[in-house]
Amino acid sequence: MTDTQTFPQDLLKRLGIKIGHYTDEKNITGLTVFVAEQSADIGIDIRGSNTGTFNTPAFEPKAASQAAHAVVLTGGSTFGLASAVGVMDELVELGIGGKSRAGLIPATTGAVIYDIAVGTNTHPSINEGRQAVKNMNDNLPEQGNVGVGTGAVVGKWFKGKLMKGGFGIGVAYLPQDIIVAAFTVTNALGDIVNPQTGEFYSESGKHAAIHTTLGNSLEHLTATMNLSGNTTLTVIATNVAMSKEQLMKVAESAHDGYARAIHPIHTNMDGDVVFAISSRSGERKVFPDMNPLTLIDFVGMGAQEAVVNAINNSIKQAKSIEGFPAWVQK
Repeated sequence: MTDTQTFPQDLLKRLGIKIGHYTDEKNITGLTVFVAEQSADIGIDIRGSNTGTFNTPAFEPKAASQAAHAVVLTGGSTFGLASAVGVMDELVELGIGGKSRAGLIPATTGAVIYDIAVGTNTHPSINEGRQAVKNMNDNLPEQGNVGVGTGAVVGKWFKGKLMKGGFGIGVAYLPQDIIVAAFTVTNALGDIVNPQTGEFYSESGKHAAIHTTLGNSLEHLTATMNLSGNTTLTVIATNVAMSKEQLMKVAESAHDGYARAIHPIHTNMDGDVVFAISSRSGERKVFPDMNPLTLIDFVGMGAQEAVVNAINNSIKQAKSIEGFPAWVQK
């Protein structure tokens, strides 16, 4: 097992973003906001069949919006989307947003995890969204039971092992000084650690063949999901200048990192979403001599690796809560 990654202190500055956590330890919920003060080109890929999202249609291929000022990842299921309004309100007070005849409007999107069955059925709302923005800075954020990861749990399918999930960071460092970072909350139906071996799936845990995993009988499959509401959410940030369309492909590729780290993944009870951003105030590296299709694949492969590391770190950094023990190295 590899050790938890360490990161340079200037990582967020190079990426041109700020991150703010709001953590409610009492009610076991929270949210995390990602802000690009001068906006960021953004691409989104939704694989989940049970998602809760905020304003994602505004960034679809045919939509006019190209860039966002904020991405909000929040607990509280659909109720938690109210926190995005608080984020927008606070950003306006900071002078962040696009100009309109009515004043500034921060282009904002985001998604939710379902954590209301773990805590007290309390969800982040407008005030908590404001507080997350007040807490933001360009220092490296904490990992584990913080922000949107506060109430995240994994291993909820019938063959799984209940375990505490959380918020994690992973970074891929590529040639030409390219950075691809992943910030992930792991709240999956599936496992990250193989219950039979104690090994991380992405390391040597080995996904079992379908007949070995499920057995020979179909009678029990109605109990495949013993706790509804599951989602793994990621924000990919890179210092490469990329368009919305290019970032959509990077976000799509990043989902392969989910498949390497989580088993099972992308079920009908998961709401998985990846947001990929390239801040307009970051380093904005440009490679005019590189085939743009190759560049997309290059960054996409980095995104996969970063996602795997972020998912694993979210488990390694998490602390136990009632009913959901933290991972312990064997």
